[in-house]
Amino acid sequence: MPSEVTKYQESACKSLAMIFGEDNVKKEWSVTKDSQDGYARGLYAPRLDIAVGPFNIDGRIEENNAAIIRTLDDNKDIIECLIKSEEYSIRPFRELRSNINKNPRCFLAIEIEKSGSRKHMLGNIVNASIIGAIGIVVPFDDKALAAYKRINEYITFAAEVKKTRSVFKNVLIIKNQAFIRCLKDKHSSTKS
Repeated sequence: MPSEVTKYQESACKSLAMIFGEDNVKKEWSVTKDSQDGYARGLYAPRLDIAVGPFNIDGRIEENNAAIIRTLDDNKDIIECLIKSEEYSIRPFRELRSNINKNPRCFLAIEIEKSGSRKHMLGNIVNASIIGAIGIVVPFDDKALAAYKRINEYITFAAEVKKTRSVFKNVLIIKNQAFIRCLKDKHSSTKS
């Protein structure tokens, strides 16, 4: 019997596929899957809960990045919906837009979290930031959301006191209901 998180992941994939097309939505996606570029040379290969293309896996970085930027601009209403939700996000869209990953593997890198350790949660933030133009971390309950808020405060503090340069400014932390609601709002608006 599928877990609550697995059912949620399936539902999110279906909603994303209605917006971005089935070919652009991958569940349990390894960053080296179908890779035709230099990344497939034995490096650590994270696996995302959900990846949304366009994908940047064939070495045509400029062309792929242009497609990712077009997708971002065409779908900024989804990102703005996530930011404006009553849940938690890190940055306003204009700041997020200027801080997207400049050489991502995909448009959206999505990690869903319910019961991992804080180290696992930190890894989710790092992977989402590195792999996606925009990273989205979806805490599944209030306990996970509170933990992500504390982790984000720690990361922000570390950057402010110059312990690290990376503050993962391309990551949104959005609770599960708000994420699905924004996807359904987008799908509803494209049908009308």
